[in-house]
Amino acid sequence: MVSAIIVAAGSSSRMNGIDKQLARIGNIPVFVLSALKFERSAKVGEIIIAAPAERVSEYEKLAREFGVSKLSAVTAGGSSRMLSVKNALTAVSENADFVAIHDGARPLIETSEIDRVIADAEQYGAAIAAAPAVDTMKLAKDGFVESTPPRGQLFSAQTPQVFKKDVYLNCLEKLGASADDLTDDSGAVALCGVRVKITEIKGVNFKITRPEDLELAKTLVESVSTR
Repeated sequence: MVSAIIVAAGSSSRMNGIDKQLARIGNIPVFVLSALKFERSAKVGEIIIAAPAERVSEYEKLAREFGVSKLSAVTAGGSSRMLSVKNALTAVSENADFVAIHDGARPLIETSEIDRVIADAEQYGAAIAAAPAVDTMKLAKDGFVESTPPRGQLFSAQTPQVFKKDVYLNCLEKLGASADDLTDDSGAVALCGVRVKITEIKGVNFKITRPEDLELAKTLVESVSTR
């Protein structure tokens, strides 16, 4: 069984005063739209939402109102993304074999893509959604180009990121507080020597970070609903 953690406790610092998790797309809050994609996966047995500490009850009410029937808990977020994940992990069922961690601000992920990442994790122990780099990337130092990595080897890490539960928990225990400021879950397991499979995402899966991202997400959802 897969336990899905929706991380929705961020500060929305680049949204010009808009709370991106509570913003509506097709009248559904962004974080709920993300959770519903996991709700529809037969592989997912429970959903845990990491919410701002002061809004836990509000997030739980919204999730249930919009039909997240697999919701098992809403936990308080921490001062960093990883601390929010750690808090959510305390609510994961003992029956879960895998944990799938997803940014609440990536509501455009398709359930079929979620299932592909889970399938790779079941085969390899760890897998992440990722998109191949489309631009030539530069490694810079002091504002100047240091090197040009081969573009074919570069991917943009996305979510969900899925791990065998015991492997992930053991790794976090091993790393301790040194993992608390990491912004990527696969980076933590990689530090423990775990190989992570890349599951190339075919669809749209960008993270809503700025107001223009929210408007684009609304346009994309509306275009699909009117076809």
